[in-house]
Amino acid sequence: MQNYEEFIGKNIKEVREGKGMTQAAVAEKSGIADTTLSAYENRKKIPNLITIAKIARALNVSIERLYYGDDNNSFINTAPDEGRKIVNSIYFLWNSGVISYSDTHGMRMTYDNNGEPDKKTWIMMVGIIKYPYSIRRLIISLNEFDRNRNTYEDPDTYLEMLLSSVAKEINNEIEKEARNPRK
Repeated sequence: MQNYEEFIGKNIKEVREGKGMTQAAVAEKSGIADTTLSAYENRKKIPNLITIAKIARALNVSIERLYYGDDNNSFINTAPDEGRKIVNSIYFLWNSGVISYSDTHGMRMTYDNNGEPDKKTWIMMVGIIKYPYSIRRLIISLNEFDRNRNTYEDPDTYLEMLLSSVAKEINNEIEKEARNPRK
């Protein structure tokens, strides 16, 4: 089986140049340092999946295009596991600013850096029917991660570890439910 990881940098460079974009432009758009992007393109480093996704979004191509060289070369033909689907959905909503976690409910006013009213945020209760403890832990951990992002040596690696950990918890709960279905 071919090791596609060694070609990610080449694929990134090929797509970037094909779109007439500079390393600096792609790096800025994907939120990584241009020196880091250069290290990827020169095969000195291999980006993790989250970084590949950021670069793919910046280049407006699929992750498969960067990983395999083209969309047709993908050997992955199944969807991610159920736990990961749930975690990815929660992460997407959190990262989009749609959800957060608070132990309170009602209307709350937030303020900008000058102490001026910024916006009103509706805090409401949402029923989490399945996996509430895992989902609550995920959102609380994401909020903490966001507040302390600069303290992590490798924030992307920590984030991936967090998402994988909660996905595993949820998968364990799914397996437990399958072994002991409610009557």
